[in-house]
Amino acid sequence: MVIDMKMFFCRFVSFVLVSGITCSMVFAQKEYEKLFLKGNLADKNKAVAEAQSYGDGALALNALEFAVSARKILGEDSELAELCVTSVKSLSLGNSKGRESEVSSALCKVFREFSDERVRIAVIDAFSDFSSAEAVLLVNTYFNQRMENNEQMDEVLLKSVLFMGNYGNSYSFRLLFIGDILDVWPTYSENLSNSYGVLADRHEGEILQILSTVPPERRIVILKKINLNKKISEKVRGIVAENALSSVIYNGKEVKSKFSREDVELMLLSLEVAASTKWTRASSVSRDCFEVLKSQYECNQVSEESFSLAIRNLAAIGSQDIVQALSLYLDSLNKKAESNSLSSNAVVLSVIESLGELGDKSAFDYLLYVTYLDYPAEVTDAAKSALAKLKW
Repeated sequence: MVIDMKMFFCRFVSFVLVSGITCSMVFAQKEYEKLFLKGNLADKNKAVAEAQSYGDGALALNALEFAVSARKILGEDSELAELCVTSVKSLSLGNSKGRESEVSSALCKVFREFSDERVRIAVIDAFSDFSSAEAVLLVNTYFNQRMENNEQMDEVLLKSVLFMGNYGNSYSFRLLFIGDILDVWPTYSENLSNSYGVLADRHEGEILQILSTVPPERRIVILKKINLNKKISEKVRGIVAENALSSVIYNGKEVKSKFSREDVELMLLSLEVAASTKWTRASSVSRDCFEVLKSQYECNQVSEESFSLAIRNLAAIGSQDIVQALSLYLDSLNKKAESNSLSSNAVVLSVIESLGELGDKSAFDYLLYVTYLDYPAEVTDAAKSALAKLKW
């Protein structure tokens, strides 16, 4: 019986304490609600902050509705803006459960109504908890308008860039990418590229669509941006390089007959990117590219350094098509050497060493013949080394 009385007493004390706390919370709730209803803007701000300390997000949401209505009369009032900031920061997933859509919609209204930088920054920060299709559309539209008006970068825009990278859609990617390749904010290129870089793998179609609509000089910029962005996968970089090559090489299904300086630069860069990603799907177009570059080199439109590098990049892409193209080219170089018309050592070495790296035994006869001709010693030594690398 004594034990039972002790247990009863403990339970009674616990009940009294809990009841007291509950009553205290209810009383406090009534007090901050009264303060919000009767007080001035400073009082309302204090009431929202107090409600937040009790985990009550409803008052913050009501405060935002009040602020939007009051804005029509008070305009850009600093105290009203401060109430918005406090209210937005008081919202969280914990105190707004089940009302996420309502909160997101309210935040969008506040962003549209208030131009105050502090308010808009607070809203975009809150979107990390209350993101929605409406929020993404709102930020996309805001970013696009600022970009079209060529306005300076500021904290709100920077927050927008970060939000678009984390929660954006294909249109977010397009806007960020275009902003970067057009150098709208050159100082903030890294911020833009970091954001669209994480979206790129889901929206490669956007890159290819943009690539197909711009001139060669702008394609060069696109390819450089894509290649330097380490957040973009090798797969996407390879696909873009392949498409860039196709866009500059072919006129329909036929290889074009005339190429500008920008075309040649784009070819060289595309080969470099395809090689760095070992994008073997580009082997067919790369072979056609090699024939064009060879012609350009023979017309002194491409330097021997650039042509030699292109040959090595071809080998890095690797395919039977490329083995055959380089073998036939070495055959033509050997025939020139037969008549004492030696080609550039750099070019000959790049062909020989590339065939060695490819290791295809079909190159054997052409490499062996090098050792019988009157090439410089470094060339014949390279041929012997390449022969040793062939796979049988």
